[in-house]
Amino acid sequence: MFILRIFRKPVFWLALILIGGFFVRLYKIDNPIADWHSWRQADTAAVARNFYQNGFNPLLPKYDDLSDVAGDGLENPHGYRFVEFPIYNSLVYFSYLLNGGVNERLARLVSILMSLGSTVFLYFIVKKYWGMFTGLVAAAIFAFLPYNIYFSRVILPEPTQVFLSLGMFYFTVRWMEENKWMALSIVFTMAAFLVKPTSIFYLLPVFFVFLQKEKRVWPIPKKYWIWGILSFTPFIFWRLWIMQHPEGIPASSWLLNGDGIRFKPIFWKWILGERIGKEILSVAGTILLFLGLLIKPKGSGLLHLLGLSIFLYLIVFATGNVRHDYYQTITIPVLAAFAARGFVLLVQGAENLSPRIFTVPAAFLLLFLTFYLGWGEVKGLYQINNSVILEAGQEASKILPKNAKVIAPYNGDTAFLYQIDRPGWPFVPFAVKDMVKSMGATNYVSVNYDDKTNWLIKRYKVIEENPKFVILDLTKLNPQYIKDTEKEPAE
Repeated sequence: MFILRIFRKPVFWLALILIGGFFVRLYKIDNPIADWHSWRQADTAAVARNFYQNGFNPLLPKYDDLSDVAGDGLENPHGYRFVEFPIYNSLVYFSYLLNGGVNERLARLVSILMSLGSTVFLYFIVKKYWGMFTGLVAAAIFAFLPYNIYFSRVILPEPTQVFLSLGMFYFTVRWMEENKWMALSIVFTMAAFLVKPTSIFYLLPVFFVFLQKEKRVWPIPKKYWIWGILSFTPFIFWRLWIMQHPEGIPASSWLLNGDGIRFKPIFWKWILGERIGKEILSVAGTILLFLGLLIKPKGSGLLHLLGLSIFLYLIVFATGNVRHDYYQTITIPVLAAFAARGFVLLVQGAENLSPRIFTVPAAFLLLFLTFYLGWGEVKGLYQINNSVILEAGQEASKILPKNAKVIAPYNGDTAFLYQIDRPGWPFVPFAVKDMVKSMGATNYVSVNYDDKTNWLIKRYKVIEENPKFVILDLTKLNPQYIKDTEKEPAE
């Protein structure tokens, strides 16, 4: 009887989901930063590592890239990294302090814990509007969706943003409806916007709750002014601060519609076909998603408004969502919620649907295929793209001085620089000899024996050379070098 009572408690099933979700996220947690989106992970991880190695200052986050990529053509000699306020990076830094050293597994673990927190918030949000069973199914889909498993154990700020955005939505709605939890609403809103202002798409539907509660748009009651000032002032100050260092702010306007792709057929193909219908939910999960979206809800339609807001996000940041699959991380809780609703409607039966003898097996088949087909799409993301950069990076890290500035050409990917653990340039913007003279470049590390590398080997002193990689000292000429007029090849 005791065991049966436990099985009836939703907290038991939620705990089971969280435990399972934790263990599946440990898959390849020891991966070096050389898997999918290694360039973005390396940039994020470098900020935390520099906090640990060079001193903690969240107002001046720095990474390894000294090129002009971040500042849209402005040289960045200090390596400033002004994207999100480094909340996630700071948590990783503190984990390094506790560990007594840098270990990227801890960085992944922080993301995992954030994702598990998101699972809890998603359960409570869906439970509030669609019931406990749907809430548990939504939590399970979020926890075990293959796409979400990968992107919730990456070294990126997105898992933290999702956690903070869901907390912002949950506590703000509760504060407006019940007049409590205001402090937590402010904390989560403030933190969510500091991490990424795209969190606003989780806040837009809350305006509907405001209208329901206040029955008017104006005048706005004093408590909302207080909430708004406390919630958004840190974000405004952060933005004003980083404007003092434009060289550390990456260009971002292209994310909106930089290539004019919005609303074109190829846009819908990528967003609905490739992203949602293939990588995230698969065809099977998309059927559940649209079933959950299209059947009219009973009671509040707030989650449908949230779904509309997330759809608006996909449209507004059209180019960003087409080019980068990790941009859809913020959509996963909503997609999981509506896929769960579609599943539950099939299991419990709904008006105008076939008899349950058909819909129940169909529901479980579609859910199984969602996970199975999804895994087939994302399993390749865990693969190491080029293991040679790990070997070359470890060797360079051993033999190069700590104050070295390294040219490590890798098509602009900073993952190679991260492995070397030195600041520098992930490509060669102009002649190496000029970079040595004007920018202080001291070493050149390459895993590609192209024309430029072979020319530099003739000119500069070789520290290490083997069939896989070469390490050069740019401060010393090759003793056998004969000065000539040969022009340095392009990269």
